[in-house]
Amino acid sequence: MSKKIPFFLITGLIPVLFLSAGYQNTAYFKLNNYDNYEIKSEFANFSAQFDLEIERQPDSFSFEWIKDNKNESKSEIRKLNSYWFDRTIKEKFYKPGSKPEIRDENLAPEYCSQLESCRNWQFYLSESRFKDWKQETIFNIYGEYDKSIFDRNSLSITSKKHSKINISDILNEYAKNKIGELEKNFNLKNIKISHLIYSVGFELQRDKIKKFTVNLQYRYSYQKRVLNKDLELEKYLSDLRQNFNNSIIKNNQISIKIETNQQNNNEIQSFSLTSSQKGLKEIEKKVAEFSSELFKKGKKYNADLHFNVIGDTQIEFFIRFKHPQDKNFYNFQLNNKVNVRPFFENNDKFWKRLTIIPGNIYDSKTYESKIDEPVKISEPKSETIEGGVRKIYGGKWEYHNKIKLNFITNPDENEILYVNGNPVDVLDLNFDYDLEDLRLEQKNQQNSTNSYKIEIKKFKKDNKIQDNSELVAIYEIEFVIKAANSIMEIKWFAWDPKNNKDQQKLIEPYLKDKNDQIIYDQFGVKVKNPEYDPLIDTKTGTKKQIVWVSTGKNPNSIPENSNFAQLPSEISRFNLGLESEFGFIAEASVSGKGANIVLNSNPENDKVSSFRYLVDSDNSENFEILSKNGQKSEKFDITNSANKYFSIGGVWLFSSKFDKGLSSYKIVSIGENSSSQLFNDVFPNKSIIPFWESKAGQILEQYLLLEKITSENIKKLTYEQILLYWRNFIDNVVKTQQIKKINQKLDENIEIKNKIVLLVQKNLNFENSNFENLDQEINENKGSNYDFESTAGGKSLEINPEMISEISKFFVDNNENSSNIDIKIENIVQGQDNKFDFDIKIVKKDDKKAENFEEVLGILSFSDIEIKDSEQNKNKAKIKFNLKNDKHTVNQNLQNSSQIIDYFSNQENFDKVNLFLEENDENIIANFDLKPEFKELFHLQTPFIIVKKSTKNSEIFQDSRNIFDELLLERINLTGIENLQNAKNFILQQIQASWKDVKYNYNVDFVIENFDNVVENAIKNAEESEQIPHKIWNLTLKVKKNQINKFYGSKTIKLVNIIGSLNNPKISNLNQIKAKEFSLSISKNSENLENAIKDHVYNLLLPEEIDSKKYLYLQNISQIVNNFRTNPKLEKATLVLKPGTPQLNGKKELTIFNSDFTTLNDLTLSGLEKNSEITKSNISKSTAYWLIPLIIFSIIGLLFFGFWIYNKFIAKFKN
Repeated sequence: MSKKIPFFLITGLIPVLFLSAGYQNTAYFKLNNYDNYEIKSEFANFSAQFDLEIERQPDSFSFEWIKDNKNESKSEIRKLNSYWFDRTIKEKFYKPGSKPEIRDENLAPEYCSQLESCRNWQFYLSESRFKDWKQETIFNIYGEYDKSIFDRNSLSITSKKHSKINISDILNEYAKNKIGELEKNFNLKNIKISHLIYSVGFELQRDKIKKFTVNLQYRYSYQKRVLNKDLELEKYLSDLRQNFNNSIIKNNQISIKIETNQQNNNEIQSFSLTSSQKGLKEIEKKVAEFSSELFKKGKKYNADLHFNVIGDTQIEFFIRFKHPQDKNFYNFQLNNKVNVRPFFENNDKFWKRLTIIPGNIYDSKTYESKIDEPVKISEPKSETIEGGVRKIYGGKWEYHNKIKLNFITNPDENEILYVNGNPVDVLDLNFDYDLEDLRLEQKNQQNSTNSYKIEIKKFKKDNKIQDNSELVAIYEIEFVIKAANSIMEIKWFAWDPKNNKDQQKLIEPYLKDKNDQIIYDQFGVKVKNPEYDPLIDTKTGTKKQIVWVSTGKNPNSIPENSNFAQLPSEISRFNLGLESEFGFIAEASVSGKGANIVLNSNPENDKVSSFRYLVDSDNSENFEILSKNGQKSEKFDITNSANKYFSIGGVWLFSSKFDKGLSSYKIVSIGENSSSQLFNDVFPNKSIIPFWESKAGQILEQYLLLEKITSENIKKLTYEQILLYWRNFIDNVVKTQQIKKINQKLDENIEIKNKIVLLVQKNLNFENSNFENLDQEINENKGSNYDFESTAGGKSLEINPEMISEISKFFVDNNENSSNIDIKIENIVQGQDNKFDFDIKIVKKDDKKAENFEEVLGILSFSDIEIKDSEQNKNKAKIKFNLKNDKHTVNQNLQNSSQIIDYFSNQENFDKVNLFLEENDENIIANFDLKPEFKELFHLQTPFIIVKKSTKNSEIFQDSRNIFDELLLERINLTGIENLQNAKNFILQQIQASWKDVKYNYNVDFVIENFDNVVENAIKNAEESEQIPHKIWNLTLKVKKNQINKFYGSKTIKLVNIIGSLNNPKISNLNQIKAKEFSLSISKNSENLENAIKDHVYNLLLPEEIDSKKYLYLQNISQIVNNFRTNPKLEKATLVLKPGTPQLNGKKELTIFNSDFTTLNDLTLSGLEKNSEITKSNISKSTAYWLIPLIIFSIIGLLFFGFWIYNKFIAKFKN
């Protein structure tokens, strides 16, 4: 029995400011930037669902669409196309405006698990018909209108069992009301509605269509009056900025007294604001000092001084103030880059001003990054004096990620920082230098180092104009940066091209004679070697592939005894219980039989541990490591010996890492395969894909492009270089997240403000204690606008206590505790007609920081807000909903709107409310609204509940997106197209038809590498379906270069050219087929009905020498089968034949007659088998019953005939 769900709304991409409330700008307030009106454009998206159930049959219902009844536009009748009734599509909930999806088992892999062995080329034609989606569930209105357009259009459903149901009225009314609120609350003018899109979705079951959902999207623009020029305010802000930078901040830097993260004998001073709570605490103290000095003449406009962290040692300062015109808070920037330096009083120990900004290393136990702590290699030495010069040695230290040096010289400028003997650039008394592991550097071998000698030389200087010539002291300290992995090389053991001519041919680009001299043709041009393979590594004899190995949805799925840094966003998703993906980068190759595995000495690392793992080569779906004696890893010593080999057949994974480093992974297939083959060709596995095509690879590529590395150079990176860049990238992301967390500010989404302001109510305790003297106090002392607070400090307004914890969830990250958020109402002013002005301050408490520390996340300002009397709900019954599940359970079990509705529908009093689901980039919110008939008797304590918070794939690319996530296309078959331009057009048509939602354009948003060459090769190599293995070409789609700031990613589509037959058929046009009809005599309930029709067509056309399996496509066969099954009285149908190859044109229609009138009962497979068995049994019995009398009468007949013969001849002869 289906549960009846009340009507609800689902708000998608949150539209706009639908309430009477102020807002706080995130952009900085600019002086002299005024216009009379500001034109803004917004987007609205919301949906309604109806509890409507219709039979899943053709012609069971239709849509009636009227665009604009004012213009007397005719109604348009639409029906679902035949593909919606095809049994090969998925039975699921289709969101509004989505296309049908084929069941996984009915996709091409059902017929050919690998394209190389595909025999049934027509799979493509069957699959492609679903790409020809007519968008019959999408209804558009173009042009620009006022809000009356919502009264003038109509979308209805008419079915056989239901009367006409208007499914757009409720949405139109909702949209019109929202626009009305916008006009009223914000005093907006000239609102225009444009590009309205109504789309319909539904749940598709085997025999039913349910849960019809209608979505409405539209854009609207409006004029909003902006702030008038305020000379007094502008002068005030300008004076604050000038005073701050001239009198308070010196040389764009501040010094703070803190104890740095000192290591061993106080030789290393590590400092970074992203990891120093003490540093932030000291800056907060500085802000208080600066504020006192900046506002010593008094504050205006509720101004306060604030700061943001923008780097490891840099901050920015700004003023937050309240504008007198709109009563909203704005930020005004004072200084966008101020350096923060630790302060040291002992000037004699000048080297103490050298600070280290460390990187992060990945902790495989916690799956998170932590500060890289240095390891002491050599002890510091006591100070000595040689030749009158002080010499101080600070020891030798090892780090495991790049570090930054900063040295602040004194104002006399008599100190110089040197790195490896070279002086470092200086600016504003600051020496800065980055130390990295450059041992993998190929262009400049002289700089290929990871060892650095740091010197600070101090000179005698009596005045600033004196030269730095007399040396008085030298401080020396050494650093080793060990981040790059040693190169683990896997070589074909028998690879010796110098002594093997067959091997040498594979790596020589040009032919050579017996004397090893290059051969030239008659024109003096080098003759190319046809056997040359540029992908073969000349050192190893193998083709190397950089791959991404997806190990599973759990970080523990990484091979044991290894360590690989995962994307922080995936760790976050895992902690929330959301679907996540973990894996590692590997280098894969194929070795002809035995392999020689060596660890190169450059770069050389000590304490290296290596392991080997046996991979299940029979598992083509998942990456699986096999166990041996209960262990999945085996320690494996790797040496530099050329004589040590490994020859056990199979697919092997080798890992190697040094202490505190990431593992490097090498996969090799050892066996009878050729070393000139690519790994993916020998061992195809869905979990092992080319790295630059994986999500991790595409994100890293985007990072490298932003680092000014070209696409060409990215593809040339070695495996070990990629690992090093990956490490730097993860470090970059972690620091970005740390800064974002430190600067966490208020979510200023206007819809959130609306939810908060609706929860503001009058404080009954305040009213009871002050109400008697309130009017007198207002009239005598404050006039009509009165700061409505009691003498005891109480407030006239408060936020519904039941919802404080729920509101707090808006202002915390996914894994933070919302109890640390406090919400305060301040600056309450009462106006006329029970309306109030007030500010809501959102603060974050932190017990780890200073006592009573409160970080202001933001202030929301509200004006002219009507507050209803809370006593009106005093005697009403309370209704409350809750979400008791933890984050993991919520994110795993409440994946979509249907599941969320089902969850709340099981709670008490759900029948008294309507549920509105609202979704934006950050939250999914369940909103509850009392039905009109229950508002007099009930009060809703929980107007909304935050179901879950979303998380993004990559914190560093919030404004970028992988456009190819939207492309649902893996393969294209040219089916014999012979013309290059026609083939290219066909490919582009298939791509354009396969975008999920947004359609991106060729040569505008993306390009196809070597498009002409790839397609031309495919055209020249057309193959018959029986000719295996098939040739496959890769179409590589990439984002166009000028789009990298918006889009990223790449995708490879497999291109084949498979056709039924290369021989031309006897006819050129299907109209030449003479056959017109054929008859069937098969049960309409039979599962073999479709195959029976195909066989009849094949046999029917054979006399005309037309092979339907090779040349034809039976376009509507699935629909005919469905019609026969669902309509027992249907006697005939028309089958449409279409060309299955470019060798044919036209079309042909055949009439099918089926004399079977079996009624449709049980259409399940078990039912059909049961009916089949009963039929066979009945036929068997019927046959037996008819044979018995036939035999008896035959025997009697024979007896009579024998008696007659006897009397006629034998008896007569005797006589």
